[in-house]
Amino acid sequence: MVGAVTGACLGVVFVEPPAFAARVLRGVAWQATAAEARDMLFTALGIALTSLSIVLSLSMLVVQNAAGQFSPRLLRHFVQGAGIRVVIPVFIATSVFCLVAAHEFGLVAGAERAPRPALSLAMLLLVVCEGALVFQVLHTLQAMRVENIVQRVRVDTLRVAHRMERLRTGDLETPAEVPAPMGVRWPLRAPRHGFVVSVDARALLEVATTRRLVVHLERAIGEPVIQAGEVGWFAPDEGKSTASWEEAEPLLLRAIRTDRWRDEDVDVALGVRQLVDVAVKALSPGINDPYTVVEALDQLTFLMCELSQLRLGLRVVADTSGRPRVFLRAPSLRDYLDLVTDQTLRYGASEPAVVLRLLRLAGAVGQHATKAEARRTARETLHRILAATEQGQQGASWLAGIRRYARDVEPALEGKPLPPLPAIGF
Repeated sequence: MVGAVTGACLGVVFVEPPAFAARVLRGVAWQATAAEARDMLFTALGIALTSLSIVLSLSMLVVQNAAGQFSPRLLRHFVQGAGIRVVIPVFIATSVFCLVAAHEFGLVAGAERAPRPALSLAMLLLVVCEGALVFQVLHTLQAMRVENIVQRVRVDTLRVAHRMERLRTGDLETPAEVPAPMGVRWPLRAPRHGFVVSVDARALLEVATTRRLVVHLERAIGEPVIQAGEVGWFAPDEGKSTASWEEAEPLLLRAIRTDRWRDEDVDVALGVRQLVDVAVKALSPGINDPYTVVEALDQLTFLMCELSQLRLGLRVVADTSGRPRVFLRAPSLRDYLDLVTDQTLRYGASEPAVVLRLLRLAGAVGQHATKAEARRTARETLHRILAATEQGQQGASWLAGIRRYARDVEPALEGKPLPPLPAIGF
């Protein structure tokens, strides 16, 4: 829209520029009649549309290949790339400018030759379009590299994780046991089918404090919900409340937003899932690309190490008096590690490079974790990976090397350096 409006405005202004601008532009304006100007503009329009068709065809091929080779969930990264947000608006502005300027020249009387600033601008825009075409080709070649794809997913996911971490400012420490309701309990039901895409904890706290309620949301961001299905519950605080169920439920549901699909801007688990999808897709017999799996697991290792130092799991939000009133379910470090390892190991247990990378991931998480519980979770993950590999690959010649590497990784769980990868892991 911005490109189209800009092109239209330029088309109107440069055909009959104001007097002060005409004197400046006269020295760089081409000499032509109105009919010749229209012909040149239509030629420029044809070149711009031809170049645009090349850009769109190239983009569609890239999107189709990325969806088939990596994961359909990665398409959003291509849609929001420079090719869509920058390159295509340049072509739109050029095309609209040529159309509007050609229309304006149709209203110009006389057949004399005169300086036409619009033609000079059209040539300049064509140069910009061809530069944009070259940029799009080079950008597409870089975007198709698996290293760049998985790194971008990891960076975007980590940015979302840090933003969600900032929302936890002021939250209480997660209790060992969540208190059960004493007495009456009212269900909180989803108004429609979809996915939980955001939860406004402060809005829930305001309603809970005003109405003297305790609210438990049992569906995390990214989980699917069914219309009229229970997504949580709320209860009167110590059996006393100033609101009835009919009054409180609509107010609470306003703070829970659902949509037709998951939102990557707040859903950390979706970013993890995208990287896991790339790994699992590459392990399929139709692709069989262990190197892509290794690249995805390396980025997952970086991501899990960062997540291990953040506050994860259940959120507990208290009122000004310190009374816990809102409990929000969220994935823990164990959930993320299970998401990373279970499916990848199920399809990649027969590939030594994949198993070694998974063991290294568990060791790196334990090495960087700041809490004893996180280190314990990493240790359990390491043992589970080794046990699953031994069970599924009994008698494999490379299994002894896997056991030896797992034994060498154990000290890293206490902060020691990670051992170097065996040659087979590269």
